[in-house]
Amino acid sequence: MLNAIKRSKKHALIYMLLFCSCFIASAQTSKIDDLLGQLKPTDPDTTQIKVLRKLSAAYTSVDPIKKYYYANQYLRLAEKNNIDSTIANAYLDMGIAHAVRSNLDSGLYYFRLGHEKAKAINYLNGMARGYVNIGFILDRQDKKRESVKNYEESLKIYRQLNYKRGINQCIMNLGSIYFDLKEYKTADLYFKQVLENVRETPNDQVGLANALFSLGNSNRKIGDPRVALDYFKQSLAIREKLGDINGIGLSNWGIGLVLNNSGKYTEALKHFEIALKNNRQTKNVYQEAIVLMSISETYLNLKDYKKAEEYAKTAMVKAKESDSKGLVAQSLEYLIKVETAQKKFADALEHQSDYLAITDSLKETETKREVILDDLARVNTDNKNLEKHNEKISAKITDYSYAIAIISVLLLILIILLILYYKKNAGYKTANELLKLQKHQTAEINEELSALNEELKTQMEIVSAQNIELEKLNKVKNKFFSIVSHDLRAPIHSLKALFGMYHSGVLSEQELTNILQRLEETVYTTASFLDNLLEWSKSQLEGVVINPSEVDLHDVIDHNIKLMDSQIRAKNLSVENKTSSNDTVFADLNMVHVVVRNLLSNAVKFCDPNSKITFSTEIVDGKVRCMIKDTGKGISENDLDNLFNLTHHSQTGTSGEKGHHIGLILCRDMILQNQGSLDVESKLGEGTAFYITLPKAAQ
Repeated sequence: MLNAIKRSKKHALIYMLLFCSCFIASAQTSKIDDLLGQLKPTDPDTTQIKVLRKLSAAYTSVDPIKKYYYANQYLRLAEKNNIDSTIANAYLDMGIAHAVRSNLDSGLYYFRLGHEKAKAINYLNGMARGYVNIGFILDRQDKKRESVKNYEESLKIYRQLNYKRGINQCIMNLGSIYFDLKEYKTADLYFKQVLENVRETPNDQVGLANALFSLGNSNRKIGDPRVALDYFKQSLAIREKLGDINGIGLSNWGIGLVLNNSGKYTEALKHFEIALKNNRQTKNVYQEAIVLMSISETYLNLKDYKKAEEYAKTAMVKAKESDSKGLVAQSLEYLIKVETAQKKFADALEHQSDYLAITDSLKETETKREVILDDLARVNTDNKNLEKHNEKISAKITDYSYAIAIISVLLLILIILLILYYKKNAGYKTANELLKLQKHQTAEINEELSALNEELKTQMEIVSAQNIELEKLNKVKNKFFSIVSHDLRAPIHSLKALFGMYHSGVLSEQELTNILQRLEETVYTTASFLDNLLEWSKSQLEGVVINPSEVDLHDVIDHNIKLMDSQIRAKNLSVENKTSSNDTVFADLNMVHVVVRNLLSNAVKFCDPNSKITFSTEIVDGKVRCMIKDTGKGISENDLDNLFNLTHHSQTGTSGEKGHHIGLILCRDMILQNQGSLDVESKLGEGTAFYITLPKAAQ
């Protein structure tokens, strides 16, 4: 059960896209009051529309229901006066009011109405807003690839309009997609690009706050909590100044995550409570579900299982309301963790089945591959466009050079004529002014070339990072299939041949039964190997999130000895647990179980009947060192050198059991990820001793 929960563990980024900075307003109470004072029914319709649009924007992060109300009010006035562009904006604002409250279907309906209206009149800004908001809904519905296509269409239009804030928001959204797909370093590159761009855009405080928040998230995942906390605090300061209730909730949530990961659970809960209050105020059930999961995890760390289960169940209810399969899967994951901690294995198994059904339907790996390939194609296209643009600029510079040469000749003639007609000093003054104008024009051209070169350099860095990630994935894939073809083909072909012989009448039922009994151990061993192989492949492809806690080694070893009781008794082995209940380590519980189980299984396989296996511990340099020693057949020096890499060949146990070295590779990786080490000593004929060293838990 613990293995099943661990294999299903996924951590998707839950971020809140703020649609597009072109319609985000600082929702300060004083500003809203001023706008309400300006709203007069006696004013002309056009004047009322301007005020109503500002009111709708101001309520975005304060009260989405009122945002919808004022958007609907100016929609009626726009329809009355046949102002098509305003009608399109009204539909888009009404869609935002629904989307903030996680009414995704209603939001998508209004976004499409607004987009179609803008497209019918070729209203480019409205079309771009429609694309980016439709992309947001599709992303929330776990349709990542379609979402990316809409963001790219929006980006093309904003670049055509040279609208900096819209460009920055589209790049931010693309980076957030990579964050959701766990490509944290690539996402960080996008967020840094946005931060550089937004600092060049004056008065875009909302965009600056969003960029800082996103960088806080990426650095939190990359593993730099100090930098992440600094970004979150900067973002919070700006959002508090703006009065952005939704943004304040997001920044507090980010700060709470960093504090929780640092073991400061009480401080983390304070920030989570602020985030929960703000999300409920804006009726944002999507982000509310995320915050509830974070609170549940904090109480789980505090070992307050009752509250942890209460918040996890509430989070699952809210996730279902948000209509996001990915969010429902994550809420089920948290609930499984809480139920497992309370040893409610029946409930955890039931929820595990629901979780696997949802994650299978999401096809996240295929989505990640498609999104990365699509985005690479987009970046390559952008690079080609930049190259063409540079060629055009070079041609223009050449033309300018000829023009400057011709103008210079004409100016020289003109100066001579002026000298003849006017006084000498007046002629020099005119020539100097013309030369200054030419230098200014040349400087502007040089600045444009410099900006284009910087943009090309940024795109190339992104492509390079993506190529490195793809190369890593390809290497892991090759290793994976090499091992599968080598160690799984033989037992499967044996079973296939056995059943063929039975069906052809070569074997009787009694002979088949006898052979199947001998093959039973091979099937169990192959199943265990497949579990280890999947664990290792997942750690190589996605990375493993470590959840360290205090682990009692004595209990873990006793538990795994009981699991293997039948194999131990079959060989009449003596297994002794000399560890103390005080030998607690600070590590991931599930990983410690996997390591102990694998090492005990190996010891049982390679021991002769009536042999002895002993577990013992000692404190070395402030860490707990656990020894698993057996009196089996031992390991040769050549095999010891290659024991923890893929060049090592599997061995056969003393009773013909099949061994698979992938389990040892998995054990070493897990111990290293928990800040420990795994060592081995062995001689042929004298037995083997494995040494697990892990940080000692604080008393």
